[in-house]
Amino acid sequence: MCVIVFHIMNKQIKIIGVLIVVVAIFGILNITNQNKESKVVTLGLMLPLSGDYAVAGQNYQKGVELALNQYKKQFPNKTIKLVVEDDGFDVKKGVSAYKKLINYDHIDALMMLSTPVIDAIHEDVVKDGIPVMQLGVQTVGISDDNILQMSPSGETPLREFAQYLEKNHTFSKVAVVYDNTGAGNSFYKAFSEGYSKDFSPFIINTKADIRGHAIKIAAEKYDAVVILTSPENGALFVKEISTLDKTLPFFGFDAQLQTGFADYGRILGGTDKLNGAESLWLKSGNADQFKKLYAEKYNTEPGFISDFGYDILNVLMKNYSNDKTSWLNNIKKENKEGVSGPISFDNNGVRIQPIVINKVIDGKLIQIQ
Repeated sequence: MCVIVFHIMNKQIKIIGVLIVVVAIFGILNITNQNKESKVVTLGLMLPLSGDYAVAGQNYQKGVELALNQYKKQFPNKTIKLVVEDDGFDVKKGVSAYKKLINYDHIDALMMLSTPVIDAIHEDVVKDGIPVMQLGVQTVGISDDNILQMSPSGETPLREFAQYLEKNHTFSKVAVVYDNTGAGNSFYKAFSEGYSKDFSPFIINTKADIRGHAIKIAAEKYDAVVILTSPENGALFVKEISTLDKTLPFFGFDAQLQTGFADYGRILGGTDKLNGAESLWLKSGNADQFKKLYAEKYNTEPGFISDFGYDILNVLMKNYSNDKTSWLNNIKKENKEGVSGPISFDNNGVRIQPIVINKVIDGKLIQIQ
């Protein structure tokens, strides 16, 4: 009898032991799955929040944060940490900020704006391999890598705009005003390749140059001025020249007139001074819902490039994967309509976006072509 009882007990102990092992295995698997699901995704946001381009950086940040709020409402179980750093549109400051984000914050992806900073750090960025969503034009190291540029190449649209101006207008004296930055020089080069007639270049190194250029252009009776600058510099230039000459020249603008139209209105006290101006722009999407959400959150209309910031966060997180390579490949295959317009990328990760021509009529931008 004792032998039988012992045998039964021994079998029960074995069964219990097996059950314990099975439960333990399932518990480990469950914890592993929970950890995968509950992984904190750390996003870096490196922008010029001080200096000449602070307004652009602040607007970009608002667009990103608005999209992030919407994303968290849609996916409440996903934890996303946003780390914001100021690069000041300055290489030294930007390099330091990037090193902190990578080595201290251990970010999983990065959103950026500043052209000189991405140009300076692009080799390190490619080596680190994380997805990078860059808005400002990248002027060096463009290739099929982990950097996705959310603005189209500046060269082709500006060449087309230059050709449009030459074909549709007869100017006797043309000035081209542009910023002395990587992007500004690139834009100027592209314009000069598309415009075959004579024109005079005026380069802005500092804001002090703006008044001097305006005085010279007004005194020498230029009848057309093409402005390839930041919205703030462009608005300040128009303001200066309007105080010097009651008969304003024709103004042609690159895409920054549209993205910074609110800034022009703020600095000029309205946009009627721009009536008759024509500008290059990118085919945009339906932004009605975005404008509504933006007004509800910030009690103002969307500022310069805030729509791009909104789209960048959405593209980044819509295509998220735990695997960096898969994450990047997902983004590269993106083909959707964003609030800033159609979103897809060429073989070098540069956004493809059709252009249109806008004209300022009664203080409003109206598409004419």
